[in-house]
Amino acid sequence: MIRLIFTAAFSIVLIGVNFSPARGQTRTESPYSGGRNPPTTGPWNAEEQRVNSQIREAYNSVSNGPDGRSGEARGADNQWYSFNFARDLSGKQEKMLRPTAVERATYAQFLKQPHSGLVKLLPEKDKVVSVERLGEEGPTVYMFPGGGAYYSFTKLDHRADAWADLKLKNRNLEVAFGSDVLGAIAMLGDVPIESLTSDSLGVRVLARYARPSQRRQAIIEDKRFISGVTVDNFVLKTALPVHAQMTYALRSIAYGRSDLLVAVRVVKQNEDGSVLLLWKRLDKFSAPKLKAGARK
Repeated sequence: MIRLIFTAAFSIVLIGVNFSPARGQTRTESPYSGGRNPPTTGPWNAEEQRVNSQIREAYNSVSNGPDGRSGEARGADNQWYSFNFARDLSGKQEKMLRPTAVERATYAQFLKQPHSGLVKLLPEKDKVVSVERLGEEGPTVYMFPGGGAYYSFTKLDHRADAWADLKLKNRNLEVAFGSDVLGAIAMLGDVPIESLTSDSLGVRVLARYARPSQRRQAIIEDKRFISGVTVDNFVLKTALPVHAQMTYALRSIAYGRSDLLVAVRVVKQNEDGSVLLLWKRLDKFSAPKLKAGARK
């Protein structure tokens, strides 16, 4: 969704087809309330305060240390050590989220394809960071904002920043949640991900979507995808429930950054809510620009 820019973190008009909400479908509450009109310039985000608070907490208590000393944090042994937020936090988190050797071997043939991968997502957590120090190995950091719930198909990492395309939240796969991002996800069913192309049934509608260039139109499109839009018997929304052995297609349009068409398949869903996903990039479009448009 096109939303308020996350401080230090969070930086589809079909061609010839008219998107409209499914008949009889109830629209969900929009991010704005109280009868106010949506802004015509600047992104917005209902989660901004919570996420910004998490980021401030992480930087204040970890990067700067509780006593205000920059670049230090206290380990379980109560000793201070040097800590680089971006380097150490992301590095340890990526290692924890890495699929096992057995999992990678199981899907080794698929992973030989270009622009494909196997990724583990953890449920989004409110907790920002946990710091420990284990023996002579140095500090081990387990969590950062988002808790491993986010993934970028461009940067190929779990950072909860402006490049994140997919999020696992409340047992849903969610897209279009960052700064100036528009998009939708569709459930294709139990279909092999290996055979999918941008012209496959259910994927074609996302591939042919003509992204808006005006902010006002993008806001309108964003609200329609929140409610749900049915095209060719496929429901396109910003969030859909996770189901094991189901394949999804998503379009993530991040204005000023990227525009991707990706297929994902849930190959494993754990009791703790975490999921293991196979993914395959089906197309990559030029990075779009968003015009503010005239104010009223």
